[in-house]
Amino acid sequence: MEEVVRGTTGAFVFHSRPRCSLPRMQGRRIFWALAAVCFGVAIIFSALGYWLVLPFAGLEVGLLAWAFEAMRERERDYETLTIDGDAVVLEWSSGRHQGRRELNRYWVRVESDCTTPGRNCRIRVRSHGRGTEVGLFLSDEGRLQLAETIRSRLRM
Repeated sequence: MEEVVRGTTGAFVFHSRPRCSLPRMQGRRIFWALAAVCFGVAIIFSALGYWLVLPFAGLEVGLLAWAFEAMRERERDYETLTIDGDAVVLEWSSGRHQGRRELNRYWVRVESDCTTPGRNCRIRVRSHGRGTEVGLFLSDEGRLQLAETIRSRLRM
């Protein structure tokens, strides 16, 4: 969870991204190492006469490439919530979906919904019957802390 207060107006900015612990270059090295091991084993079995292993090895490497690509697409995801004066601005990017909502501060309500106390929590910022979920990349504790922080900032 990142929290930034900037500007002379005291604007509150919350910016969050998913944790991407595997750098791109290291991910490529791991992919090619796994592909080499997979094809190496498949070639050995193919030389022993079990040639049907090769198409399955190709399928396995293809699925592995798809998984690494899906993981790389999530690197660009983010969400930003800005409270500045009377405006509350939500911006997000998740996969191929992007969005932006501008709300009036006085009509905004923060809802927290947990299936069990403190577990599986969802935080929504609601205004005029429409809700937008925030804190997607946070833990349950982080979401509850974010909800309290937003509520206190809205009251200021």
